[in-house]
Amino acid sequence: MHARSRLVALTLAASFALSACGAGAGSTSSNLPAVATSATPSASGTTASAGPFSCPNAQTSSGPLDCTKLPLGDLKFSTTGPQQGYVYLCNTPSGAPVVSTAPWIDAAAGTWNLTTKIAVQGSVSYPGTFSETVNGATRTIVSNGEPVAPETTGVFPIQASDPASQYDRNPNSIGAQSDDFSLPADPTAAAAPGCLSGGMIGITITGVAIYDAFDAAGYDGAAHEVQDSCNGHPDQSSTYHMHAHIQQCVHDDGSPTQNSSLLGYALDGYGIYGPWYNGKILTSADLDECHGITSPVEWDGRLVTMYHYVSTYDFPYTLACYHGTKIATGPRA
Repeated sequence: MHARSRLVALTLAASFALSACGAGAGSTSSNLPAVATSATPSASGTTASAGPFSCPNAQTSSGPLDCTKLPLGDLKFSTTGPQQGYVYLCNTPSGAPVVSTAPWIDAAAGTWNLTTKIAVQGSVSYPGTFSETVNGATRTIVSNGEPVAPETTGVFPIQASDPASQYDRNPNSIGAQSDDFSLPADPTAAAAPGCLSGGMIGITITGVAIYDAFDAAGYDGAAHEVQDSCNGHPDQSSTYHMHAHIQQCVHDDGSPTQNSSLLGYALDGYGIYGPWYNGKILTSADLDECHGITSPVEWDGRLVTMYHYVSTYDFPYTLACYHGTKIATGPRA
């Protein structure tokens, strides 16, 4: 029997002391995290941009990566089956996007500019926990849903004094969750790709939930919603989550001379890796209908050739459908 465990937790006494002070989000509650003053970390292999988000100076299979003209994914979904570049959804979303017009969105051209998009202000530290244990055929993951250090969040609810509030008035707070589920340690392909049903589709190795590319209305969530500088924000259940660009704050070993590392797990057990591969940045055009590829990756300390998803800079960002079988039980259906 093979057993391996990874435990990542916020253990510094100073961090816990700050949390106990309850200085976060303008509240005096002792249960709230403290607002830290340290800068948000950026991912390896990227260069700073004019805005809060970084974009690598890199080549793709079709030319230089251009984060100033990322394609909008508005309503690019299918409910009848998977299609490359689209998200295969179980149900049809409805409604209007949170942000319909913003200076970083060029609706006429169907693009948006990552380098000029604003972010929710603040740098808030949490007592985040994430543990991962592999025992035989099962990978057990336990997290409280809050990011582990040094990853931080913005201040939520979005404050009226925050410039982000003129575009997005997210009233939700971040709260601890009970994410406890078992994944196949060596996932296998399903008989047919599975649709995404909304909510959590994966989890980062820093304990943060991953949602699909859309907002509740079926519009490009990365473009239309205003997240913090780690591309995260909370929903009505107080679940802090990311729709895209996991590699912004989850450390990626990827660079022009090294392939990307593991950033998280999808709920079918397959890994989600950063976009660097063989000196270039992978895009949706390089990937299959579920936004994945089969290539050599490090998996549980071994170099293996296996299927995995990729966190790209372009839509649909992480998963477009499940390549394997989604776990039957978990924190969110």
